[in-house]
Amino acid sequence: MPKRHRAAIVATLATLVSLPAAAHGIAGARFFPVTLTLDDPAVADEASLPTVVYQPNKPGSETDYGFEWDKRLTENFGFAFNDQYRMVRQPAQAGGNLLGWDDPILTFKYQFFENDAHEILASVGVQKEFGGIGAVSHGLADSVGWTQPTLYAGKGLGDLPPGLGLLRPFAITGEFGYQRADVGTSTSPDGARTPNPNFLNIGASVYYDMSYLRSQVKDYGLPEFANHLIPIVEFAYSTPASSQYAGITTTGTVAPGVLYEAAWYQVGLEALIPATHASGSYAGFIAQFHIYLDDLLPGSPLGKPLF
Repeated sequence: MPKRHRAAIVATLATLVSLPAAAHGIAGARFFPVTLTLDDPAVADEASLPTVVYQPNKPGSETDYGFEWDKRLTENFGFAFNDQYRMVRQPAQAGGNLLGWDDPILTFKYQFFENDAHEILASVGVQKEFGGIGAVSHGLADSVGWTQPTLYAGKGLGDLPPGLGLLRPFAITGEFGYQRADVGTSTSPDGARTPNPNFLNIGASVYYDMSYLRSQVKDYGLPEFANHLIPIVEFAYSTPASSQYAGITTTGTVAPGVLYEAAWYQVGLEALIPATHASGSYAGFIAQFHIYLDDLLPGSPLGKPLF
């Protein structure tokens, strides 16, 4: 699912592993969960309702309430639509509180590679932000949109030798995108020209799947709740694609947290820790409730490919 990189910012899993490979992000015995600050490498029928992002920026703060819907058109090709409602709280002397919608984003994604033996998935996609639709006058949305070709990949470590069994539940995912502004330069009513920068957006996650540990390595008799947990750390960075954009520097976050996987939903909570000086000085958080529609509504058009 597409996640916007900005400065301001399993029943058990063994049951899921038994599902067909087209459901969720599955390669062999590996399930790739939905990550919160970047997109996962799969095409699926899913929905995030909601994703809440809180970022303090004393003396103010920002809280965003986002949603996303992912739909498969075929087994390996689908689209996603997402947007967020932004609430910026700041002192009156700084302009007072601001409320409004961001610009919507539409993504098309194609999963082109799966290797079950080595637990690999890879997809390519194109994201498109429709600029000028959200609350541009409040500074909460962009007047100019952008287009971003993106590569997504995931790799589980389940193919490690048996002697390294405790490392086999680890997996990594990554995302690499080139965000190109739809208009290179904007001209204001007074004639001033402002360049619209392009960005390289890079993200990665490292996580440890407790359900994989039990089902594929060894059952240590842990409490059932623990067997549904996936400790995770995500990294997301956005950097200008050219040095010509004066005053615009690299921003990013480090997001440690945990996911809880159930039969048809996932709950996630992660801290958002600024990774560069330009990203701010205070840590926030991101929380998400995610629904696997292909499990919840497997026989309906919402839960299976349309073609």
